[in-house]
Amino acid sequence: MRWIILTLLLLNLAFGGYQYWQVSQPPVQKAAPITAKMNSLALDQATRTRLVELERTAVAEPAVEPLQCVRVTGIAAADQADIIQSRLRALEVDSRLSTRNEIQRSDYWVILGPFDSAEQGRARLGQLQAANIESFLINQGSLAGDISLGLFSSESNARSRAAELNGQDIEARVERVDRTREIWELTINADSARLISNTALDSIVSDFEGASFQRFRC
Repeated sequence: MRWIILTLLLLNLAFGGYQYWQVSQPPVQKAAPITAKMNSLALDQATRTRLVELERTAVAEPAVEPLQCVRVTGIAAADQADIIQSRLRALEVDSRLSTRNEIQRSDYWVILGPFDSAEQGRARLGQLQAANIESFLINQGSLAGDISLGLFSSESNARSRAAELNGQDIEARVERVDRTREIWELTINADSARLISNTALDSIVSDFEGASFQRFRC
């Protein structure tokens, strides 16, 4: 009986000591959650700004569809085309240059002729001027040797003038004259077009007024 009482007493002392040890221990600190906020990284301001701009560009600019080429139009001079091509080559983007004539405007010329000889044309011109009809001899171009009786920007006005002269027994006719300019275009094939973004293309062509680019299926 004595041993039983002694054993219980020892157990009580041990349990009380364990409780006292638990209470005396400092509280356990929970680990702070790890965050990946950009501002907590060891980056300077310039680097953070650049990363933000790249992120905005990636979100704002959709992926380019496959099998698309690029055409750069509105290039006004050969030296502009050379500069744009050199900038593309710096990005390892190949391009092909082509030229064509673009109609800027069309004028309508009321004329008389052609004549069998230059002497006949000059004689007819003298008759017209003697009758106070405004006229002159065309000396260059495809209508050289004919007589000009008026140049109009409107086809209807030109035809009205021709009809008026026809009523005076002057066999006038109307010829359309196109005013053209040579323009340059660059074409980027599909393989190279994949290497350059719309943002980069815009920065290259924006220095030249009237120049623009379009992606198209090819």
